Amino acid sequence: MARMRAVDRKQQLLESAAQCFARHGYRGTTTAMIAAEAGVTEPIIYRHFKNKHDLFIALIDAVGERVFKNWEKATAAARTPLEKLRTMMYANPATSDPTTASVYQLLFHASTEIAEPAIQQAIRDHYERYVKALASIMQQAQKAGELRRDVPPEWLAWQIIHAAVGFAMVRPLKIPSHTNLEFVQGTIRLLMEVLTRRPDDVPARRG
Repeated sequence: MARMRAVDRKQQLLESAAQCFARHGYRGTTTAMIAAEAGVTEPIIYRHFKNKHDLFIALIDAVGERVFKNWEKATAAARTPLEKLRTMMYANPATSDPTTASVYQLLFHASTEIAEPAIQQAIRDHYERYVKALASIMQQAQKAGELRRDVPPEWLAWQIIHAAVGFAMVRPLKIPSHTNLEFVQGTIRLLMEVLTRRPDDVPARRG
């Protein structure tokens, strides 16, 4: 078995765990499965993680770190808050990063683990971190007059999260009308219209 640096081995185990959890769910996955996927023995796992539970939460945290690093890189050249927000939407991990697909399947499995409060909290923290980051940018865009001001920025941020989660849940079904690039880009355009629409832009009702 090839020797690896501790940091590289830990990353390998996280990637292998993501594949196993996505295929078998949290309860259906064992550390033996993860070890087999990684091509190591079980004791190697316990050198880096206390147990399956600890590994699972570490994986959720690792995905968040990856997403934020990608967002930071993608928005480096953005000139306005609205441009930054639009870039982040196109760099949504649920649509643009195929390597995170298995992890988001994992999060959906895990959201039903009501008997595991620490896991529930890790998932809540994961999404709250997204909301906090998006809402901060949306607040800047509101102050700049680029975004509607009649709705709190946190509410607007949750609309993006809802759309992203829904997309990631349906995407594994591979429905042709849903997975093509035109649909993804069209959905983002519609969301941007909703986010930038002012109350006085809404046509008055007739009748």
